[in-house]
Amino acid sequence: MTKALISARRPSGSDESYSWVWVLPLPDGRFRVAAIEVPKQLVDNDVCFFEEDMETLYLKIVDEIGEVDAAVLEAGVDPGQLDAPWNNDFPL
Repeated sequence: MTKALISARRPSGSDESYSWVWVLPLPDGRFRVAAIEVPKQLVDNDVCFFEEDMETLYLKIVDEIGEVDAAVLEAGVDPGQLDAPWNNDFPL
């Protein structure tokens, strides 16, 4: 795994939102794994949005890279789908 953010699309719980799982390496060597939903209108209209505009459905901080796959599965995505954010339209 690189030291950069990776993400994957996941099924959304609403027709009005998009959803992703993302993995962020933290400066202390741990990893933040989160599943979020973002209103489609914000993404489709390229509107700047903030954390309060997202719904965090899953959040887990894992200590080691070997724990990332299990956390990603818990969040609802096959770890093999993780990729660079621009390959799955993750809104940076």
